[in-house]
Amino acid sequence: QRHVFPGGMLPSPGAVAQQAGRAGLEVVGDFAFGRDYARTLAHWHRSFDAQAAAVRAQGFPERFLRMWRFYLAYCEAGFDTDDLDVHHYVFAHAAAGSQGG
Repeated sequence: QRHVFPGGMLPSPGAVAQQAGRAGLEVVGDFAFGRDYARTLAHWHRSFDAQAAAVRAQGFPERFLRMWRFYLAYCEAGFDTDDLDVHHYVFAHAAAGSQGG
């Protein structure tokens, strides 16, 4: 979180539903596609490696390349094994009297 997406986070589906409820919304649709995102990350990793010489030519040190390679590999593995996930949510106003989340 210090070098890549500072302050970023991946909330759990339960946390998303809870916060939606606090906002008067409810989750009415949820499409998870983490495995597809793993393939995207693999493509980005290959593209990054293919451009390593150009990155070095811009003055970035080897440490920078290692950090990004680690990040891309770590994320790819996490999404490919379902330890991480990506969701597309559909929210609706909670029904009258519904507690939400």
